[in-house]
Amino acid sequence: MKKFVSIALAIIMMLSVSVSVFAVDDDYINSVAAEVLSEYEPLFPMDNGWWTEDSDLGSSTDAGVAFAEAILTDGAKIVIKADAAAGSTEDGCGYQYGIQTTDTWVMVLAHFNYPDEGACIAEEVVVEGDYAYIIIDAAEFVDALTANDVDLTVNTWQWIFGACSGAKTYGVYVITTGSSSDDSSAEAETEEAEASSESTEASSSEETSSASSPDTGVALALLPMALAGIAVVSSKRK
Repeated sequence: MKKFVSIALAIIMMLSVSVSVFAVDDDYINSVAAEVLSEYEPLFPMDNGWWTEDSDLGSSTDAGVAFAEAILTDGAKIVIKADAAAGSTEDGCGYQYGIQTTDTWVMVLAHFNYPDEGACIAEEVVVEGDYAYIIIDAAEFVDALTANDVDLTVNTWQWIFGACSGAKTYGVYVITTGSSSDDSSAEAETEEAEASSESTEASSSEETSSASSPDTGVALALLPMALAGIAVVSSKRK
């Protein structure tokens, strides 16, 4: 009985660990993400403002290194969780998120409700209850970095938390979403694999048929010899 309980506890612990690896502490992110490539959740929600010397999302931190690598993934999206005001079109609301290099002092920002500022615009802003989720196409952001001669793997940089006054930022994530184009590609690959399998089976059937024919011919050729041998044995017995 004790052995059974120990095994059950071990299985539960393994399942709990696997869940923590693939999920983050946010229902919306978990509902839209096929995979979370990187995540940054500050210990205390970040107030609006520019970079700070003690920011832990930048080139000198593990979170920053993971972010810089994750945004290079095909189909990746940057998702920023903030107070709902950051997603509002009212005057005084909106945001500016992005990076500022601390060696060349270049800013590359994604913006909303700031029409004359920023290097790119968010793909979508989703407001869920008290929170806004700012969704930025990672490829577009990388293109903006390139256009401004910024390489996050080379330059020294800090993330800018530029939410509107009174709004806080709760997390910066890089995810893949498993888009419909990915699904179409997967379906095409499946159909191709099935067609290849059918072709292989047909070829195998033909080879089997061809291989069996010589054996049959040999057997028929040997039949007279076998009958002659039987006849000789019978005559000797007589």
